[in-house]
Amino acid sequence: MQIKNILNDFELDWASMPYADDAQIKKLKNKTILICGQNLARCICYALLYQNESKNLNSNIILCGSDYGFYDKAFDCDSFQYIDYSSLGDLSEVDYIIYTSICNEYINEETEFFKNTVNEINLLANISAKFNAKTILVNDSRIYGNGIQNRVYSESEYAKLEICNSKSIVSQNARVIEALWNCHKKQGNFELVTLRTGIILGAKSGIKTVLDTAFESIANGKKCLINPSRKKYSFISIHDVLNAVVFAMTNLKSENAYNICGDNSTVSMAAVAAIFNGIYGSKIDIAWGNYEEIDGCAINTDKIKFQNFEPQINLETALELSVMSYMKSHRTLRLSNSHQGRLTAIQSVQLASLLEIDRICKKHNIKYFLGGGTLLGAVRHKGFIPWDDDSDLMMLREDYDKFCNIAPLELPNGMSFQDSNTDKHCYYEFAKCRIDNTIFATGFAKTHTGMHNGLAIDVFCHDKTANSKLGQKLHIAMTLFTRALVFNKWNNRKAENGSKLQSVITDFCKRLFPIRFSMWIEKKTLKFFKRKKNAKYLYDGMGRNIYNGVFPAKLLDEVIYADFEGYKLPIPKRYDEYLTFLYGDYMQLAPLSTRLGCHIIEQCDIGEYSNFDVIKDN
Repeated sequence: MQIKNILNDFELDWASMPYADDAQIKKLKNKTILICGQNLARCICYALLYQNESKNLNSNIILCGSDYGFYDKAFDCDSFQYIDYSSLGDLSEVDYIIYTSICNEYINEETEFFKNTVNEINLLANISAKFNAKTILVNDSRIYGNGIQNRVYSESEYAKLEICNSKSIVSQNARVIEALWNCHKKQGNFELVTLRTGIILGAKSGIKTVLDTAFESIANGKKCLINPSRKKYSFISIHDVLNAVVFAMTNLKSENAYNICGDNSTVSMAAVAAIFNGIYGSKIDIAWGNYEEIDGCAINTDKIKFQNFEPQINLETALELSVMSYMKSHRTLRLSNSHQGRLTAIQSVQLASLLEIDRICKKHNIKYFLGGGTLLGAVRHKGFIPWDDDSDLMMLREDYDKFCNIAPLELPNGMSFQDSNTDKHCYYEFAKCRIDNTIFATGFAKTHTGMHNGLAIDVFCHDKTANSKLGQKLHIAMTLFTRALVFNKWNNRKAENGSKLQSVITDFCKRLFPIRFSMWIEKKTLKFFKRKKNAKYLYDGMGRNIYNGVFPAKLLDEVIYADFEGYKLPIPKRYDEYLTFLYGDYMQLAPLSTRLGCHIIEQCDIGEYSNFDVIKDN
């Protein structure tokens, strides 16, 4: 049975690792990974099994423990096995060991548990040394002790421990665990990387937190008691923990400890209550308790950020997912607060823009289709994907060139056509129809202040390509090369094109060629097969779908009309084949945590359109 059919929506959300770097995950191909610990270990196992299936990694995932019943969702598949500690000696190879021990665990019988922990470490360290397996130790912020107010702890800073204090005992045990592993590492000469997490928030992960009662109360409409704190604490979503584990396996150097916490997720408990109020407003009743400090502390994550690891989930999203996991009825993400409450208006402006483009295309006999997520929304939702904030159109070359000539003359007041010819600051390879007097910019776009950065409809051209596999491969490679030339020149970035040789060549050409010349080469490459009469294949040379490869040209031969927000707009007649090519099982909803908009918008001002709505003709 496939793992995606076993896990619930929340488990699928974090196990699918939607924010992970595929290149890093693919480094785990054909590896044997031994995992040991409690609830976090089980989550890591789920995630690696999901990646194994979805990306055909052919990895061997081994879960080691003393209680098989704890892992009540063990999987019957060739890539997974459960073993107890007595069977460790039977292993023939191990590439990685992941040990989570007491990370975010609340242990009642500490003495017996810690005794077993020492035995586990001794046995696992022997395996690390025997196979020279890179070992990832995952601890948490309690290792720093009962931190003082306003202190944010870096990796080599520790608070004093109080004798006979329960919190100090946990901190002491965490320190002993790390010390014991480091002793074994010096003796066995294997790689060891240590991660120290903030307080983990993981919907349906089995990982307990002091906020669980609050989550349940909010989900069920009960009064929610929150005890404010004078200190700040670092939180982290399970998504970012899983990403960090893979990052540690594939990128981080041995003999180092790294703190990890979520995006803007170091706050006081009063700030947590304020976030709840911002999400749910009058729908919840929060009561204040007495000041009380919890386990954990505020941690500094600059060290791992310097290694280019960035958390992806902010505290608001992590808290909301946790509350949703306690709801009994069908759950969908709250959208009213998305884009600071602007999403409904943004989609209305997008719809009006689509209708204007549709009018122009009908008037001038230009064939076009809804594309990308907009096409998916038309088929799956009969309109916008509820959490989507942009619109995509696609055309064939002849229609695209015609549209680019006509649109600047036909678009109404308040809209502008943008491509590299009409906007001297713009070097996108595709065209956009922008809404004037608005700003809707990603972190990338906002750096180009001279460029029109208003709300936009993206217009892509799907060009002809070679019929032979070799010709297709060369065409795609040349397209990616010329796109990299333009992009890296435009943004003054060093090229990272996969291999060092490719990057060196790209950087050399980037410095040598003026950007307009590079753009000319790029356009020539895209249109290289323009006059090919018997072309059987197309590719999306302008968009991200270029990485999907080529698809049969016949998929975009015929147009049919589909319902889209109460209007009829064109989609490919063979939309099922096309969407399957793009997304696989396209009727499967995106992971829950990704449904807050497909772009990270850093500047948004929709001005006069803040209350915009489309009035449909009777």
